[in-house]
Amino acid sequence: MNFMNKEEALSFYKQYRDKCNAYQLAETTIFFDMSTIAPENGSDYRIKMMSLLGGEAFDYQTAPENIEKLEEMSKMDLGEIMNEEIRQVLKELHRISKLPRDFYLYMQELTAKGELAWKKAKKEKDYTLFKDTLKELIAMKKKAYGYYGYDKTLYDAMLDDYETGMTIEKYDIFFNCIKERLVPFIKKLQKEGKKIDDQPLHQIFDIEGQEKVMDVLKDYMNFNPKECYMGLSAHPFTCSFSLHDVRITNKYVEDSLVSSIFTIIHEYGHALYMMHVDEKLEGLYISGSMTSGMHESQSRFLENYIGKRKSFWVNNFSKVKEIFPDQLKNIAFDDFMEMINVSQPSLIRTEADELTYPLHILIRYELEKEMINGHIDMDHLDQIWADKYEEYLGVRPQDASEGILQDIHWSDGSFGYFPTYALGSAFGAQFFKAMKKDIDVDVALAGNHFSLIEDWLREHIHQYGALYKANEIIEKVCHEPFDPNIYIDYLIDKFSKIYDI
Repeated sequence: MNFMNKEEALSFYKQYRDKCNAYQLAETTIFFDMSTIAPENGSDYRIKMMSLLGGEAFDYQTAPENIEKLEEMSKMDLGEIMNEEIRQVLKELHRISKLPRDFYLYMQELTAKGELAWKKAKKEKDYTLFKDTLKELIAMKKKAYGYYGYDKTLYDAMLDDYETGMTIEKYDIFFNCIKERLVPFIKKLQKEGKKIDDQPLHQIFDIEGQEKVMDVLKDYMNFNPKECYMGLSAHPFTCSFSLHDVRITNKYVEDSLVSSIFTIIHEYGHALYMMHVDEKLEGLYISGSMTSGMHESQSRFLENYIGKRKSFWVNNFSKVKEIFPDQLKNIAFDDFMEMINVSQPSLIRTEADELTYPLHILIRYELEKEMINGHIDMDHLDQIWADKYEEYLGVRPQDASEGILQDIHWSDGSFGYFPTYALGSAFGAQFFKAMKKDIDVDVALAGNHFSLIEDWLREHIHQYGALYKANEIIEKVCHEPFDPNIYIDYLIDKFSKIYDI
């Protein structure tokens, strides 16, 4: 079918996108509900209904007449935004349209079941309860990519899906840089650095009090309850329903005050990225198709480069101290700052300190490569995981819950996603370097002007959504290509000062 003109093409696309978004809104709502408040015993029925809904969405998105119209639009000059919109939509449709409908529905159902299997196994601390599902998820993904087709290796294709242009070769260079520079530094710090005791932050902090701390942070970070909502879940995450409806989740750990603190700051980094997209992109695919590395750059940016600075806490610490006077009465401000920046090998990635965090990702990256290549013993993967933690971090999980089952990502088949956590952290260092040239970050934070941080991120990064690739954003914002050594230099400089080495 040929369009008479540009207006007719854009009219069709608006109707098409609106219907796709309606399906997505329904699926996202069910997912958020299922991950937060839905009763466990209703899961089987929900999964079946989600599968039916997903099937209808699949049929509509991949209808030959719709793809034909989109193909026609790709030959028109619709302007920078719509040209990129149609390119990305067609790229995705060309992939999923290669999947047989029954297999697509099977994928939807298996990933939903995968999360339930993971939750059960994690709760019972038993890898064997998840092992077979994990094998099936890997087999499912391999079959899916067989339908998609790919140029390089299978794992290269998976990596590219989460961060465009990234390959095993590029990640190997990145992680080797971390191995060569950070691992020796971490060992030196452990041997020569001064001792920092953060145990006062691991007393019992009741949930009611932690909720009040969340209110303090929400107020400081201009959290708008009319546009952003916080719930609770086993594994914190962020969901976008629209530019004006973004939802995050948190979790409370009674013997760790910093857990919920840095979880909300991290997830709010994701949320700001979603809420700051330019209004003219509302409803478009590119309003929410940012790569994982870019998204993690924003969550890790807020969590570490902003949330762990003295200037962030100079006014907030006293408010937290008022909420927990008994636990924090003997902790001076400077001591608190050292405690929240303490570096020590740990088992849980989401609780890991800023310095050792990339080693957690390195472990997952090395395991994923072998899992996808079929060169690893899946039946004893939990033990291989434990061995790697002992090798790289000098700690060993006592059970699968604090080991291989701690993360949700493999349960929905997100193979290739983990490396973006470390990559995003590195992107964040480069963005922070650029921000400091434009505004005095510490003056802004200490003066309770968090909006200055928001405004800079909106102007330089968030407003574009997925209009530009990560490397294009970095060049545009930082006026230089991506350089992982900026990240490593930042970490070594920061922790050398903290630990007096």
